[in-house]
Amino acid sequence: MSETRRLLLEFETEEVGIRAQKSEKVRKALVSAFSDASDVVRERALLASMDIGDPTIVVDLAKAMNDEEESVRIACAQALAFYHQPRTVPDLLRGLNDENTWVRSHCAAGLSKLLRGPIWARISQEDIEQLASNFPDLPEDKIRRRLAGINLNSEGIDRFLNWRSQEFNIEIDVSDFVRELEETPIVLAGAEAVAATPVEEEAARKMPGISAEVEEILNEVPDELKETLPEEDLRRLTPETARELVDSLKTSFEVKVEKPKPKKKKAVKVRKVKKVRRKKGAPSRQELIERIPGEVRESISDDVLQGLSYDELEALIASTMEAAAPEVTAEKRPEEEAVAVEAEVSVDEKRLMEYTGKYGEEKAQLLVTIPEDMLVGIPEEQIDEMDLETLRALLQALEPT
Repeated sequence: MSETRRLLLEFETEEVGIRAQKSEKVRKALVSAFSDASDVVRERALLASMDIGDPTIVVDLAKAMNDEEESVRIACAQALAFYHQPRTVPDLLRGLNDENTWVRSHCAAGLSKLLRGPIWARISQEDIEQLASNFPDLPEDKIRRRLAGINLNSEGIDRFLNWRSQEFNIEIDVSDFVRELEETPIVLAGAEAVAATPVEEEAARKMPGISAEVEEILNEVPDELKETLPEEDLRRLTPETARELVDSLKTSFEVKVEKPKPKKKKAVKVRKVKKVRRKKGAPSRQELIERIPGEVRESISDDVLQGLSYDELEALIASTMEAAAPEVTAEKRPEEEAVAVEAEVSVDEKRLMEYTGKYGEEKAQLLVTIPEDMLVGIPEEQIDEMDLETLRALLQALEPT
């Protein structure tokens, strides 16, 4: 594994960006990571590209806007919006049609920096399609009227038509990018100042730049989850996009009000046998499994059952027989048959055994402390690629504050 890929897996994106500034070799490795087989590496490489501070990298960045993974497209849109280069206008316009709310949000923000006037997040679907298709076979005077119709000012119209005449193959000016970063924050043209109501003022104190209606919708998700969302993205939400975001979060994390905790299955007592003398003609392993009572068999997953040794299966059957006939005492079992130690196979222990088989003992110890429903939305291959440091960071992020 290359050093750059290792750092990206450990979420050291800033470190990768700093190294790429100084080393052409690291920069090439970073650009190569934009098309890595792992979506985790691709996403973090795109985020690291913003720490390079070199807008010429947008030529390679833009390709990731077609990635099949939403998280990768979000990171790409965020990076393109950060560098706000005229040559990326077609990519940002197409991003306004993306199915993901955050991709659309970042693209709208990027266009606002390049072409001020319209509130790009509210452009109609028809206007987006015309812009993205570059107004085929339409004379310039009609294009001007269309652009004026979406509230693009005269300066913005001239800039757009100039870039369009060059097919958006605009030379990247690094000094211009640096100067724009040092300017004051962008205020959308045409927005009229309206006195804030007491409710809006209170919302602004809690979450600056977010309306009271959006704040109320966001309050439907737990605080610890809300705190993980970037504040600059939350400020761009409208009530409609906020509702879409909250509904998707509820679906992903199964956030329900006063949802009762699922009852754990009753623990099954198992005697772990250290040593058992087997007699000739002893039953096969499958025969032992068939002897386990039905109610006990249903309470144990197939993975856990297949992981039990022959001796443990015998001990399990013995323990269920003890439960059915408590009058049989320990004295009636010959000591030379088994030296048994009682252990409880709980739901967590079953999960531990399952995770150990998939990811190894160290990862399993961490994963078992995370509620099972929190892991439902994370693909197994992504968990497998996480190192212990990343997994601990995930666990810390999920812990209540």
